[in-house]
Amino acid sequence: MASIVVAEDDSDIASLLSTVLSNAGHTVRTADSGQGALDMISEEGPDLVILDHHMPGLSGLDVAGRLRGAPATAGIPVIMLSAATPAAARGLCDMTISKPVRPKHVLDAANELLASRIDGAIDHHQDPAGQLVDVGRLLAVSDYLTRPAHAEALDAFAERLSELTGVPSAAITLVLNDSVVVAGSHGMPRWVREAGGVPVEWSPDTIVVAEDVPVLIGDSTTDEEYATSPLFSVSGVRSYASVPLNSAEGHVVGTLCVMDFKPGTCTEDTVQILHSQRAQALVLLARAG
Repeated sequence: MASIVVAEDDSDIASLLSTVLSNAGHTVRTADSGQGALDMISEEGPDLVILDHHMPGLSGLDVAGRLRGAPATAGIPVIMLSAATPAAARGLCDMTISKPVRPKHVLDAANELLASRIDGAIDHHQDPAGQLVDVGRLLAVSDYLTRPAHAEALDAFAERLSELTGVPSAAITLVLNDSVVVAGSHGMPRWVREAGGVPVEWSPDTIVVAEDVPVLIGDSTTDEEYATSPLFSVSGVRSYASVPLNSAEGHVVGTLCVMDFKPGTCTEDTVQILHSQRAQALVLLARAG
């Protein structure tokens, strides 16, 4: 089968992933730091690398950047594990998987990437917007959009979300294939409120919906993907966090997101608070007038 390097500083998670992947026939080596992972990859020349994002010294994002920057390792498939996926991971990793980790999800992702590598079909720069056009998902979004949801209740919920996270601007969104529709908001830039949303290519919510993962941006000015996006460059938004909203059928229909004009306000704790409020947001979206 395949040779896999797993970089994870939590020994329990590392052991769990090693067991699951080994039982599937793969040869697995684990490292507990970013530098240790790079050394091991240099020695092994693995078929696949799985990276935790937060590790001592070099982060998973740092390691992925170095792998992509070296001709010898640029083609190795990379999976990132993170409680809040950095937006920059889109251009460096083939897949991102949310923590807490589901072992079968990791195994399925690993097998998919390994098969793609054999077929020569891996694309490290897929456009997430192209993954939004799913008929079932769009029908689920349309169902929410056509319900006479209480706008005042959604705005009040967004205000409470802002209070809970300590981040001044918050929104509940529904994501179509071409636009992010603001269903409820608090403290959002006026032009976003007046327009009712933004094009999908402007928003990190495209990643959240396409990959069913949270996104965390500590400082947009240091993020190559979004530094020039109007949502950030025109409005001056610096910090951003967003989590997916999943319908009962499993479709990602929208997001809960918060943002600030100051860098560093949104953290992984922010993402966890957003996760805790998803069920209530969906109840409000589904409530008929």
